[in-house]
Amino acid sequence: MQKWSQVRQGGGAKGYNFTRSALKPTPNDSTLLRVNPAHSTDQGGRFRRSMKIVILTYHSHHVLGSQYANNDHIAFAEDLDLITSAGYRIKSLDHIVTTLEARKRGFPKGGDQNFRYVGLTFDDGPVFDVEDFTHPIYGFQRSFLGVMRDFLTTPSGRKQPDLHATSFVIASPEARHVMESAFDEEYTFLSPGSLGDGWWEQAISSGLIAIGNHSWDHLHPALVDVAHSQRAHGDFRQVTTVEDADLQILQAARYIAGKTHGRAAPFFAYPFGHYNEFLTRQY
Repeated sequence: MQKWSQVRQGGGAKGYNFTRSALKPTPNDSTLLRVNPAHSTDQGGRFRRSMKIVILTYHSHHVLGSQYANNDHIAFAEDLDLITSAGYRIKSLDHIVTTLEARKRGFPKGGDQNFRYVGLTFDDGPVFDVEDFTHPIYGFQRSFLGVMRDFLTTPSGRKQPDLHATSFVIASPEARHVMESAFDEEYTFLSPGSLGDGWWEQAISSGLIAIGNHSWDHLHPALVDVAHSQRAHGDFRQVTTVEDADLQILQAARYIAGKTHGRAAPFFAYPFGHYNEFLTRQY
């Protein structure tokens, strides 16, 4: 993957839409980036400072080794220190969106106009976001929640009082069950029950992780049937009608809201980073 290869523009609540693409961003203050954690530094090893707001993404099922580049648990722990040493403040997505709205209106005199924020996000919804586990080859893995709690006890962690992340989960129980047994071993690790939804409320109650919407079934290639009128697989850009968008986004939002008793975050992350004009402008 290239540096800065995943882009998010905008936000997810109150009129914003999170988007991702392979386009490299222009350095303006209101651009939200989502980058691969292993490629978040420049050639000199320094955390990039060209953007005021950066959104990082991690996958707790990405465990292919014991190094930064092939294990997101290791990368996440190292990045928390890297972010802090670079002078960025970690904020919740809700705070970031609120800040962007205030910026659009014009900051009041004396407002925070020189912020450098980082938003933390997790994708797909494995229970490994909140529970430690033992990989059959690479051994013990600290959960993302555990990494965050450990970080807060360190000198760097005490500089990040607003530490927070959002986990974007796949809603469909049937789809998650299939994905657990048909995962790509060259990219990920899953086990029976690892994509369950019993941990969502635990995450919210921790005060450190919110639960967001990552679609109904991700239009995942491993599924025989997907919630789409044309049975589109692997390409969320094929969601071009209200009917299909409702099946993927609204249906998921309702399910997640029910499972979290209305405490889910009002954010949506496009599967594969795919979006289109209909989704961003009309839906």
